Amino acid sequence: MNSQSNKIALKTGAINRRHQRSRKEESEFGKAGKEFIICPECDSVFFDKAWHHRLEEEKNAHLKIDRKIKFELCPACKMARDKLFEGELVISIKNKELSVKNNVLNTVKNSDKQARERDPMDRILRTEEKADGIHVFTSENQLAVRIGKKLKSSFGGSKLQIKHGGEDITRVYIEI
Repeated sequence: MNSQSNKIALKTGAINRRHQRSRKEESEFGKAGKEFIICPECDSVFFDKAWHHRLEEEKNAHLKIDRKIKFELCPACKMARDKLFEGELVISIKNKELSVKNNVLNTVKNSDKQARERDPMDRILRTEEKADGIHVFTSENQLAVRIGKKLKSSFGGSKLQIKHGGEDITRVYIEI
C-alpha cells in the first residue's frame, strides 16, 4: 500500500477499526451516561462505560467532575437477586473428611476474591452446600471453568467435565 491508500484506509476505518459494542453488551450495560451509577449492595461504580470498584476520594481527585449520582443495582447484584447465573459448578465430594470439604470451600472463596479484584462484575453469586457436595453459581461462565480447573489441579485423581449450554450457561462438574 502506498501512503495515499493508507490515508484513505484510515479515513474509511479499514485500518484500526473501532470496536463496536455487541447487542448483548448494549442491553447488559446500556449506553454510557453522564452520571455515576453506584450499586447500593456492593458499592461498585459505573462510569466511562464500565463498572469499577468503589471510588476513593483521595485516589480519584481527577474524577471530581460535576456529574449526577444515581443509585441502581449493578448487573451482578441483579443476577444474585433474581437467582440468575451464567456458570454453575457442581462439586461432588466422595471423600467425607471435613478437611477436604474445608479445602474445597477455601479454594472457591479465594477464587471469588481474585475474580472480584480483577473485575467487580465477576463473582460468585451464591453457594449451596448439599449432602453430596457443593453447588456454586457464578456471574460469569469463565469463572466456573476457572474454579473447576483449579480444583482439578489441587485435588489429584479428580474428574472434570465442562458442558457449554445454548443460553450462555456453562455447567462444570467435578468429582473429588
